[in-house]
Amino acid sequence: MQNYYMRFTIWLYVVGLAPNICSAEVIYEDLPLVPKYLKIHGIVMGLAFAVMMPLGVLIIRISKVKGTIWIHAGWQLVSWALMIAGLVSGIRVGQILDRLENNAHTVIGTIVVVALFLQPFIGLAHHLRFRKNRKPSFIHIWYGRVLILLGIINGGLGLKLAANSTGGAIAYGVVGGIFGMLIIILAIQRKAKNRGWWSQPLRMPSPSGPATEHVSR
Repeated sequence: MQNYYMRFTIWLYVVGLAPNICSAEVIYEDLPLVPKYLKIHGIVMGLAFAVMMPLGVLIIRISKVKGTIWIHAGWQLVSWALMIAGLVSGIRVGQILDRLENNAHTVIGTIVVVALFLQPFIGLAHHLRFRKNRKPSFIHIWYGRVLILLGIINGGLGLKLAANSTGGAIAYGVVGGIFGMLIIILAIQRKAKNRGWWSQPLRMPSPSGPATEHVSR
């Protein structure tokens, strides 16, 4: 059994996930569980940040269906649940290897997840404010965009940390890159509309009076 743990520890060193051998907190008997937890963590976090959350943003921006706000909320809550599952599996790996605080992926990921714990409540406040005065809260919108983009980037750091296969890294990069760019493009488009760069129609000054300012929604 000791030889098995030694071989497994060597494998962890090879893939860049060696346990902290200077620490008495490493749970050596649970080392064989690390690949399973890593797989769960990578799949659910990748799905949550690189696919589900960006799609939730697209739903609220593109869909014209009645009740879109509730579709958006339900969709993002499912993404949120996936994120929590990924957090739990990631914490378990960190506990086994005693690697919870000494790499950028873990630190950034923890900050993003903790920050996203607030997002459903900020979203509810955003919805109630909009119903009252028809004015959106840009805190909820930009808070979510920034955290999703950070999560996508952090997923790439996680793949590097776990020495993932080249094919897996490319697939994640393509999917995450496409959805990340869509979020950025939508943000730029909305900003352009609000500033009048994207407005329609363009109203020109007339001799009878000043031009009428066009404000897009």
